[in-house]
Parts: sequence; structure tokens; C-alpha cells
Amino acid sequence: MKKKLLALVAAGAMAISTSAPVFADDSTPLGAVGSLLGATSAVIVDVPEGIIYHSLWNCPLKTTRYLAEAFGDPHGLGQNLAGAILGIPTGFLWGIPYGAIHGMQHGMKTGWDKPFSTESYIVTEEK
Repeated sequence: MKKKLLALVAAGAMAISTSAPVFADDSTPLGAVGSLLGATSAVIVDVPEGIIYHSLWNCPLKTTRYLAEAFGDPHGLGQNLAGAILGIPTGFLWGIPYGAIHGMQHGMKTGWDKPFSTESYIVTEEK
């Protein structure tokens, strides 16, 4: 019984989420309830997306570049190799909490301002 109920809830959530971008129009009177639901759904999507983006790409790349520059030559082979050896694992570990926090902030802010819009579900670097 619980599995059937869980499957029914999951199917309902997927059905509702496919029509959710329709509510992104500013002329639709969503109010605070719509903004709360938009922010909640954006946080649910953006936290894992932020973790993946920041732990696998953004933080390791920036840490590698920063360390290569700190070692003397940002274009040197030895400096980039040492920066990658130290920067990729460090950036990966740092990217997990950073991505979770950044994804949560992005989801709450854009999900509240523009509920159910496509940009509230995409975590990008804002700087």
C-alpha cells in the first residue's frame, strides 16, 4: 500500500511539474503561496544541481588556476600540474558545501521572485 501511495504521489508531482512553467507568467496571480511553492521546488532542484556543478567543475577549476598562479606562472606546465594535483581534490571537497549553499540561495531567491521559471531551476555562476 505504501509503495502504491508513493508511486501515486511521485506521478502526481511529475505531472504537476510539467505544467509548472505555465505559471511563470507575471499576469498569473500566484501571490505568496505560488512564490513559496516556486521557491520550495527550486531549492529541491537547485541544491543537488549546485553540488554537482560546484564540486565537479567550478571549484576544482578555480582552485587549480589559483594555485598555478600562486606557484608563479599561471601558464607553466609544472605549476599547472602541481595546481591540478592539489586543486582538484581540494576543489571537489570544498565544492560540496559551497554548491549546497549556493544552490539553496539561488533557489530561494529566484524561486521566490520568478516562481516556476526556467532560470530558477538552473544554477550558474552569477559573477
